[in-house]
Amino acid sequence: MRLVALLALFACGPQARPAPAPDPLEARFPLAKLDDKALCDQLLARRAEDYAITVDPEPRARRKVIVSDLHLGPGTRDARFAGIEDFYADAEWMTFLQREGAKGPMDLVIDGDFVEFWQIATVLGALPRPDDPKQPPKGAVLGADQAFAVTAIELVIAAHPDVFRGIGRFLDSGDHRAVVIAGNHDADLLWPKVQLAIARAVNARDRSRLVFVDSAAYQHAGTYIAHGHEFDAANRFATQHAPFGRDRDGRCRLETNWGEVFVDIFYTETERQLPFIDNLYPEKAGVLWGLRDNPDLARDLGAALRAIDLLRAAHGKGLNRDAAGAILQGAFGMPGKKRGPESAGEVLDHVADRLTRGDPNAEALVVALADLAQDPELAQVLRGLVGAAAALPDAGAALRAIQTIEPASLDKLQKKLFGDSMETAAREVMKARDVDVVVLGHTHSVGGFVKRVDATGYYANTGSWISVASVAELRAKQIGWDQLSILDRATFPSKRTAIVVEYDGMAPRPPVVQNAAP
Repeated sequence: MRLVALLALFACGPQARPAPAPDPLEARFPLAKLDDKALCDQLLARRAEDYAITVDPEPRARRKVIVSDLHLGPGTRDARFAGIEDFYADAEWMTFLQREGAKGPMDLVIDGDFVEFWQIATVLGALPRPDDPKQPPKGAVLGADQAFAVTAIELVIAAHPDVFRGIGRFLDSGDHRAVVIAGNHDADLLWPKVQLAIARAVNARDRSRLVFVDSAAYQHAGTYIAHGHEFDAANRFATQHAPFGRDRDGRCRLETNWGEVFVDIFYTETERQLPFIDNLYPEKAGVLWGLRDNPDLARDLGAALRAIDLLRAAHGKGLNRDAAGAILQGAFGMPGKKRGPESAGEVLDHVADRLTRGDPNAEALVVALADLAQDPELAQVLRGLVGAAAALPDAGAALRAIQTIEPASLDKLQKKLFGDSMETAAREVMKARDVDVVVLGHTHSVGGFVKRVDATGYYANTGSWISVASVAELRAKQIGWDQLSILDRATFPSKRTAIVVEYDGMAPRPPVVQNAAP
């Protein structure tokens, strides 16, 4: 009988294989099928009027729970990435989604810097330097391509599978959506193949409930949500609505900015040596604390040399010169050619020019820089910074000058320079967009906050999900540098901050900040 069956099979001739069934998930990401040239044509054709802000047509307003700055990294198993993983709250994330989803219909909004692409790009050598011959002859400096981004997101998904599975289970558990907005560290989320990879990892039954925002901002039901890097000169992209370009080889790449070049040339190696440096707020004060209380000549000279290399890279390409000026104002205090106490006056002249151009941050900068010459505590910062600049290129002498600066003084200057710029931006958004609530992230403010900024408007900051401690508070508690450990949750608590917006119909109620119980 078996022989008869085999003969019958061969008599029928070769059997045609059925065509594979179409993948409905791929159908949701049609740009993921395009080759590099066709994709770049599509991305570069995006217009500001269509992609500056995504206005969600959803006819109902669910409770919004907004988080940002998780900075998911590549894990700790691969030695290449030692020291750069920042997210250790995978189990807490699952619990958070289960708890919040059980409260009723909800929109989870992930407001930027969900994934730490920048440092992965540094380790994998994916960023062409600003002076690389493949950079375009004019226009924005370009960074990584889609092929890198796909490699990076696969590493992150493998390192944090529960984070993505948790989103899928949350979406399947009720009338929920997840809205994903790109930040500066994860502008790679704008690549269609990255979105497809995340959608596969999330694996929700109703694929339409996972929403990727291809714009710099998202607006729905009187609430405007953006990561906030577009209001930061050092981290904004030249083309916010479509931060893409072609290099000299014709390859499509993301634009880069001063912040990413800083991470690539300077910051990543510094974090390898001081793994908790970005868990201190503000980071500049943390760096100074380490220089003062834990001097290491080889490490600190290496950092100084990388800083010089960073400045050379920016100068050579003309990398977002206004952003470079902002960084120098914030970190060094004097973006000019002069080297001496009189450079403070030059800075004020420079910022005055920016005032006349309508720079929304210039007024705060003028006030803060004027305080450098009047406030004894801030004058001490000025002396240290001017002395460091005057000593270059003698890196050792520059370090000794920097070590005279008290971290608490730099913390005070940081708040003066940057503490109000996001609030100013929020006020302007409220007027321009006729919204009552503006939610931004980006700054890693410890525990987040909500501020009333006019009669009906509120500005909220989402803080961060990485473990962060205030330098000023740690110093006030007399905690020494040698007592710091990223594994010590008492010192570095994970606030797991969220901003919650409830609604009366389509009108938002005042937002509230929610932190994990200590």
